[in-house]
Amino acid sequence: MRAGWWKCIAASVPAALALGCATFPDAAETRASAEKIVSASFTAPSPQLLKRLEQDRAQRLCSKVEDAALTQEEAAEVIELARTSIQYPASGKLVGNWKIGEALAHDGAGDRIARGVLEKRKENGGLCQNCHALARGEINVGNVGPALTGFGTKRGNSPETAKYVYEKVYNSWLYFPCSNMPRLGANKHLTSDQITHLVAYLIDPQSPLNR
Repeated sequence: MRAGWWKCIAASVPAALALGCATFPDAAETRASAEKIVSASFTAPSPQLLKRLEQDRAQRLCSKVEDAALTQEEAAEVIELARTSIQYPASGKLVGNWKIGEALAHDGAGDRIARGVLEKRKENGGLCQNCHALARGEINVGNVGPALTGFGTKRGNSPETAKYVYEKVYNSWLYFPCSNMPRLGANKHLTSDQITHLVAYLIDPQSPLNR
């Protein structure tokens, strides 16, 4: 009787394991299901905005299921993709007008949808204050990213610093693969000229950020 009972249990274990394995999808299936749900539920008044659902190669690498860490090879690929995405101003000038940059750093307009209608806007803002502390005394600032107060006084305003800041704003993944900072130039949210103004806001000695 006892031997028969154990034979019954032994026979049922493989079936239970097989059922359990079939119940839980693997990472690829989970990802495909999630993307299908998001695609079906997301609507936008502009075909251009719907393209946000199409992940580029770098974004797919950075969207691994369960926040799995990048391999060394994947990180290198993200960096190389970021490098090739960067376009510099036709003028070759990387430092613009800090006053325009200041306005951009506090401007959150652009690509916003209200009551199913995309806002009418000539150009987008950068809204740096959403994640960073900026000029001294400002209260409505974020702390997701590092404080940028006094950035130019610490880093200087050399051509090398200007190039670093331009590239970091254009596509931060060149320096920090898969960081939370938006790829403001690579995703066409900001133009190259706008980014030069943000560079000036960060490094110009006359900018309120550095006074």
